[in-house]
Amino acid sequence: MKRDVWVLCNSREDMVEAQRRVNAGGALRAICLFSFEALTKAMERAQQTSEMPSLLIADYESACKEEFRSVKFLMSKTAFIGIPLFFMTGIRTEETDRKCYEMGATVILTKPFSKIGVTRIERAAMQQMMTRNYEKVLQRQTMELTAAKEIKRLNEQLSVRNRLLHQILGKYFSDEVVDVILEKPEGVAIGGEKRVVTVMMADLRGFTALSERLSADEVVSILNHYLSEMTEVIMKYKGTIIEFIGDAILAVFGAPLAAEHTAEDAVAAAIEMQNRMSDINRYNRENGYPDIEAGIGIHMGEAFIGNIGSEQFMRYNVIGQVVNLCSRIQSYSVGGQILVSQQVMDCLADCLGVKNSFEISMKGIHEKLSVFEAESLSGLYERKLTQGKEDVPAGLKQPVLARIFLLQGKSVVKDEISATISALSEHKIVLMCDKEHMNEFSVYQDVDIVVGEENAYAKIIKKEKDRLQLHFTFLSEFFLEVCGYEAEERK
Repeated sequence: MKRDVWVLCNSREDMVEAQRRVNAGGALRAICLFSFEALTKAMERAQQTSEMPSLLIADYESACKEEFRSVKFLMSKTAFIGIPLFFMTGIRTEETDRKCYEMGATVILTKPFSKIGVTRIERAAMQQMMTRNYEKVLQRQTMELTAAKEIKRLNEQLSVRNRLLHQILGKYFSDEVVDVILEKPEGVAIGGEKRVVTVMMADLRGFTALSERLSADEVVSILNHYLSEMTEVIMKYKGTIIEFIGDAILAVFGAPLAAEHTAEDAVAAAIEMQNRMSDINRYNRENGYPDIEAGIGIHMGEAFIGNIGSEQFMRYNVIGQVVNLCSRIQSYSVGGQILVSQQVMDCLADCLGVKNSFEISMKGIHEKLSVFEAESLSGLYERKLTQGKEDVPAGLKQPVLARIFLLQGKSVVKDEISATISALSEHKIVLMCDKEHMNEFSVYQDVDIVVGEENAYAKIIKKEKDRLQLHFTFLSEFFLEVCGYEAEERK
């Protein structure tokens, strides 16, 4: 490919001779520019096509006539910086050389060009082309280096983002689940699937009423410590926390990652959660907080599991009757209990140890459902509920009169019923009631017990002729004292 040499000369005779000698070697192509206007047009074309000349040759006599206008104009353009500038002159003098070098001349040649002069022109043009190619290589390498640095920067940002996502998602899922979510971006899309899962719900007993007599800081401290401990256990057994509903925890086993032993995982987690309550209450006592108790319900069945919501806000959720039934089963539990459904019992028949069983009624379901109080697990896990000191109600020196209100949820459904408190402990209470009212009570029903101005909420756990045994779900601050239960007896 021939390299262009621009010749600036307004003498046709000198221009033609210079063009003939430059073109003679075959490697160069002389482009003659007769005027300043011709130069500006050539510059516009060169900038549009990016085909810059390899050498500039200016005729000294022509340049002097225009007071070096064309040369000055060329030298002022950034695009022409570095292109060699030769001057050709008829007669060389010291004055001629001085002016040419002042204008930026690289070489000064006499007219007409000699062979040596043409050789110098060819070599200068060749070196300029090599330099330009080298500059292009450097530019490309610089761009590649810049791109590599940008890629490195973006990778570092991605790494930071992934660490942040891992930290954020790690608050909700186990490490294994987080890895799957990050490796499969489609997992964040709206949608999901139906799958057989095991659902767990854990709820603090009477905490709503308890929180009314605690400061906001105390409520937050108790809840945060409790939820932190429970979350650790649930994740340990590959569970996923769907949400915290106040002081309740909804968790699922078998999603988003499918698992083979979801029932075992859930029951093992529940046993460890209940066993850890002793440490939680030790923390509460050390900080001047009251003891708390939790009831847990577990059920398994088909559910929709996936991302629910909009493009602006979505939440990983589990939906289906299995969740509703689990919540209902949990509502029948008292502090320290783990109640499991018939489906869980059937799945774990060979390895689940139960304390007792009973039937419950469900709204919208005609048949009663059997639930089982779990206390141990063998096989895949060897877990057993820790047996604390047996809480046996102590007989009171003087029976205490009480008013009993039957509850349906949070609402009173019956007029008050008179009863007598005959025995009491920190967690249990024994009531004596006229036989004519005993038919109004049923096992695992919630009641409100009022003595004077103090009250307690409890759940009936045993029913005999004229005697009811209940497990407290909440005690007002002075209820035990009003009933005559001395502090010494509570030690």
